[in-house]
Order: sequence, then C-alpha cells, then structure tokens
Amino acid sequence: MRNTPLCGVPGPVLGFSLAEVLVVLALLAVLLGLAVPAVNSLRARHELQALAEEVWQSLMLARSQALAQQTRVVLCPAASDGVCDPQGQWAQGWLVFVDRQQNGRLDAEEPVLQSRGALPVGVRLAGNSTVNLGVRYGADGLGQGLGGTLTVCKPGLSEQWKVVINMLGRPRLEKADAMDCR
Repeated sequence: MRNTPLCGVPGPVLGFSLAEVLVVLALLAVLLGLAVPAVNSLRARHELQALAEEVWQSLMLARSQALAQQTRVVLCPAASDGVCDPQGQWAQGWLVFVDRQQNGRLDAEEPVLQSRGALPVGVRLAGNSTVNLGVRYGADGLGQGLGGTLTVCKPGLSEQWKVVINMLGRPRLEKADAMDCR
C-alpha cells in the first residue's frame, strides 16, 4: 500500500505514538546509565597514563638538554612559589631547569626549560627515596643517582603507572596493578 495522496487528498499520517517514543527514551536512559560509569573509568585511566607520559617526556627533555648543553639539568617537584619543593611533594607539578650552580636548587639566574602546573584533582605522583626530591642529569646525559621510580596513581583505580629510571638515568614507562595510592 502506498502512502501518496490521490487526487489531492492526503493519505494517512505515519509516525510514532507517544507510548512508543516514551519506551525508546526509557531504553536510552537505561543504556546511558550503564555506559556513564564505564566511560568515567576509561577517562580516569587515560588521564593517569597521559600524566605518566608527561613525566617520561620531561625526564627525556632533561636528559637530552643536559647532553646538548653539556651541563647539569634537574627535574624536581615544584613548590607553589616556583622553586623546587624541599619536601618532595609533587602535587604542584614539576620543573626542569639548568643547574649551573650544581646545588640542585633553582636559583634566580638559572633558566627553566619546562614548568608543569598542578596535578589533576585526586591524582598522585610520588617518587621513591632515591628520586623523591628530583632527578639530576650530568653533562654526559647520565643520571646522577641510583635510579628510582616515580609512581602515578589515583585512589579507586585498579591500575597505576610507574616511570622507572635505571642507574644510567634512562626512563621507561611501566603499567602496574594499583597497590596503595595515598
């Protein structure tokens, strides 16, 4: 049966009833309610991975600049006043700078190569005892320390990221099960 007007007389109107529209909207609401938590978890995991990659990139920048400029370069946790945090708290972000004074602190005449602002709410970045106060690279591009691990985590997630720095100062990313994110 065709739905075309004959001799100028309109045919029946095809469409959806109010009951059909309400059923479809109810189904969409249920599906959306199921999808939102999964999407939020996926977003949080990607945010964590992106931050770990930023830390890795900053370490690679510090290492390459130490070699290119033939001087000591430091990556350290930033304090709110734009200097290295002596407590090793990474919540305010981090700094990469040329350490001409060789003292591990950002002095007024030393250039900042990179500055990363505060971490997203709820995300934590912490170093183990060997890198908690920062990572130093010598003029040869080698790490000046024993290596170490910077851990990026968020309470409630089942995974975390680690930036593992070997004894030569080369960083690598490693995904791990979340143990204890404080």
